[in-house]
Amino acid sequence: MADPEHSLRNLVEEGTRASRQPPVADLRRRARRRRTFRGAATVAAAAMAVAVLPLVGSGRSGSSAPGPTAPSALQPGVTESTKSLVVSPAETVPGGTITLEGTGCALGKPVSFGIRWDRGAKLSLSMEEQKAQGQPQATATAGGSYALTSVNARATGSFEARVTLPTTPVINKPRLWARCQTPAPSHQLTQYVSILVHSA
Repeated sequence: MADPEHSLRNLVEEGTRASRQPPVADLRRRARRRRTFRGAATVAAAAMAVAVLPLVGSGRSGSSAPGPTAPSALQPGVTESTKSLVVSPAETVPGGTITLEGTGCALGKPVSFGIRWDRGAKLSLSMEEQKAQGQPQATATAGGSYALTSVNARATGSFEARVTLPTTPVINKPRLWARCQTPAPSHQLTQYVSILVHSA
């Protein structure tokens, strides 16, 4: 049978070893490892958050009243399409009237129409400018957008509108846009179609 005094001594030594603090160098090493792990975890979480952010389309809410507006900007819940907007005729003159037809809007919701151009777009020359020899083609110094009119979508989500183009500024190859709320909640659809504007 084991000596009780020897067993008691062994038990006390084991307890002393278990309660003994590790050296300071070990504690510092462990703290550095924890900080490195936390930093790596934070970087990984940030990278994952960036990777799963949704991409958004471009467009902006239109105005029902005719007049100049700012160029389009990125906004959540806005999609852009060029597929279902049809224009007739595709060529006109400043102040001319064009019919726009399309689909994809929510029943009875307003559909806004306008014209937009990008910086550097070619401006239509006046008759006097066309007669001048050696004069370079004038270009727009800034992009812009001009609201034209609005109508309500039909029960099928389709729409039709006759719009009159502004006489100034006259852009040779502008894009007409139609903007409306889609059947999906909080989503807007912006559709574009290019036209050619001849000098009057």
